[in-house]
Amino acid sequence: MTKVSKKDPVHLHSQQNLFSGFVKVDELKLYVENKETYIRRFVVRRPEASCILLYNKDNHSFVFIRQFRAPLFGKEDSAYILEVPAGVLNAGENPMETIIRECLEETGYQISHPQWLTTIYPSPGILDEKIHLFFAEVTNSDKVTSGGGLESEHEYLEVMEIPVDEAYEMVESGEIIDGKTISCLFFAKNRIR
Repeated sequence: MTKVSKKDPVHLHSQQNLFSGFVKVDELKLYVENKETYIRRFVVRRPEASCILLYNKDNHSFVFIRQFRAPLFGKEDSAYILEVPAGVLNAGENPMETIIRECLEETGYQISHPQWLTTIYPSPGILDEKIHLFFAEVTNSDKVTSGGGLESEHEYLEVMEIPVDEAYEMVESGEIIDGKTISCLFFAKNRIR
């Protein structure tokens, strides 16, 4: 097995906050030891998040949400995309508590013991967001509300169930383009019974 060095030849020289809002943007000045030079990088800072792939055993389907994503507006045919339910960790929450709460808010499914799949950094070239991926099996009786997100958070979500085989075909065809969703589908493939 190849070992990757954990020693960073890069050191923080200075950091300046350029924007603070829903996200933060920092400018870093870094010293690179082995190059004996300084570099400048920008970092978009986001809170940690959790997401979950729900497998409905009764219907042999996955539960997705369809929602508008402003960064895709004008870049893709539609800015409405299919995703797994997700949300940021609230103060004092751990990743599992977050996904149990978000799952109920967004899909209407009540879950209790999601399985951790992995943790990813979806775009580490610019973004420090860390996302915890989970998987859970549900049945039709686990659906206790209609879901659809919280109006107070301006979430207007459509809950969609897509047959398992069709979901994987949608990844292959480019219809499912969300990275965390594709990662969940990859890691969950051998868990479907």
